Amino acid sequence: MSERRHHTRHPIQVPVNVSAGARRDRVGMIRDLSRSGILFHSLSRFELGERLALMFRVDRAKGSTGGQVVRVDMDDHPDNIFRFLTAVRFDAPLLDLEIPQHDTDVDHPASVADRGA
Repeated sequence: MSERRHHTRHPIQVPVNVSAGARRDRVGMIRDLSRSGILFHSLSRFELGERLALMFRVDRAKGSTGGQVVRVDMDDHPDNIFRFLTAVRFDAPLLDLEIPQHDTDVDHPASVADRGA
């Protein structure tokens, strides 16, 4: 598989507000974030191709964007109450978003939120 990612993913744990059509104000926990996508855990299952509206706060900056679900998985780990894992590619890169730098930046093609971005 060729590497198609254009933006580095950063592991981060902050809440995300997710809305999809009639399903408003769902809650999730971000696992990693890049300028072009997000991977989050949630109690809600979203469908591949579904359009989502996302709101989150990183440090003092508030992020609000839309995107399309590009991957849906299930996390069966018994300690994880948010069992659905959803990857979303943003409609446009969040170029103004300041993402905190960590020594543990992630770069795994198999679990990328911004696949094809």
